[in-house]
Amino acid sequence: MIEFKWDHLQLRSTDAEATAAWFARCLNAEIVRRPARVDLRLGSINLFITALTQAHAVQLPAGARKEGIDHFGVTVNDLDAAFEHLIHCGADIVEPIKPVRAGVRACFVRAPGNILVEILERKPAEMTFT
Repeated sequence: MIEFKWDHLQLRSTDAEATAAWFARCLNAEIVRRPARVDLRLGSINLFITALTQAHAVQLPAGARKEGIDHFGVTVNDLDAAFEHLIHCGADIVEPIKPVRAGVRACFVRAPGNILVEILERKPAEMTFT
């Protein structure tokens, strides 16, 4: 059987430098400079940023989602501390912290380039008996 392995996620932004700086400031990503481009390393994820000279804005009703890749998610051990950090660095909070299911909480932020990122905290669900 052929094994497929994760390689990268390609981002597009009209200001690749601002997008890279946001990921470095807000998500502690490492900026990797290459000839004529800027890339990021976020944990084990490679993020490549393509600079666009112009972009077409997509206007959706509040709460609506577009077809295609909606967002990508990263995990943290302490979502409350991460959320405070995101607020402090001026991140655009799309959805505040909320429970997703037992043991999982998340929030959503928007990066420059209209990139939606989910920040998750996964803890073993507590077993309760009544």
